[in-house]
Amino acid sequence: MTTLRWIGIGLLLCGCAPRLNVVVGGRSVPVSAFVADTPLAAGENIARRAIAHGEDSSLFLVRIRDREEPHLHARYDLGVLLVEGRGTLWVAGAPRPLKAGDFAFVPRGTPHYFVNEGAEPAAALATFSPRFTGSDSQPVAPR
Repeated sequence: MTTLRWIGIGLLLCGCAPRLNVVVGGRSVPVSAFVADTPLAAGENIARRAIAHGEDSSLFLVRIRDREEPHLHARYDLGVLLVEGRGTLWVAGAPRPLKAGDFAFVPRGTPHYFVNEGAEPAAALATFSPRFTGSDSQPVAPR
């Protein structure tokens, strides 16, 4: 099992978003540090930061001020752990309310988008599998 898969399992089992740490290169880094290092500029809606990658997957920190446009990924399965905020992840037309500590899995080819429902930007750890090699985001009409 790859290191990133073990990290994902550990994050799922923790369920304590405010205390989450990510082990990268043998050191433990608080998720809050990745959030702080991924600021949203004035007027910016989404910010992304690569954290780590393995042979078969990649881990990113994503911040969203308002919402994503509906889209799908043709090449990647997506795992999302909301670490700050609350909102609704729309998956294949169905609303999935999320709060900090909740995890969602979005299989490749599935239309989805996140709508932030908090006053502050939401933050999530997003794992792409296979390893992220460039955006394949394809816009779709909301259902």
